[in-house]
Amino acid sequence: MQFQQSQLTRATQFALRQDGLFVSQRDARGAVDIAVEIPYEEVLPLQVEYRNALPTQRLRLLIALGGWLIIQALNHYRPGHTVLPENFWVYVISALAGLGLVVLYAWQNWWHQAIVHTAHLRVALADHPRDRHQLRAFIKNTEDHTKAYLRREYAPINPLGLIEPQLRRLAWLHELDVLPTPEAQALATRLTGRLPGRGFKSMGQKLEAPYVN
Repeated sequence: MQFQQSQLTRATQFALRQDGLFVSQRDARGAVDIAVEIPYEEVLPLQVEYRNALPTQRLRLLIALGGWLIIQALNHYRPGHTVLPENFWVYVISALAGLGLVVLYAWQNWWHQAIVHTAHLRVALADHPRDRHQLRAFIKNTEDHTKAYLRREYAPINPLGLIEPQLRRLAWLHELDVLPTPEAQALATRLTGRLPGRGFKSMGQKLEAPYVN
């Protein structure tokens, strides 16, 4: 499964591979900005942040420029003024339309962003309404696929092996929400033979939890 998005300034691709999540981003000339395969061990937590970043100062400059063009056009239109150049209004309308297109493109691609966060990587996308459903579906599929991979590779335990590394691994899987609390505790009990959190006190001292058969 993969997700792709193309803009005038960059093209971005996410793809699920056998051992990791591939991320690629190229600029308008095709030069590579990002090309990395993130191991599934480093994907979670995975989330999407939606951010609106309106450049107030630049927007004011564009509005001021558009207003200046309109004022200049009205000044030339006054009776008794110098004869207007040929196609004058065509140039004015074209300039205003060009400014409008720049603002529209910036609104859709630069000022509204969907930022994908992994454990160690941050990738900015345009928050296109047409892409939202597909992006959310891809993120959900990636999260499910990653959890299934981690469960398959790291959840199995060996009661005859070293206990501490396996307990740390179970705690890591639980922290990433790969293993729910009851399952993580059940696996830890199989390793240690003790019920988690079942210690008791005697004569003011905390004693270890009893072993279970």
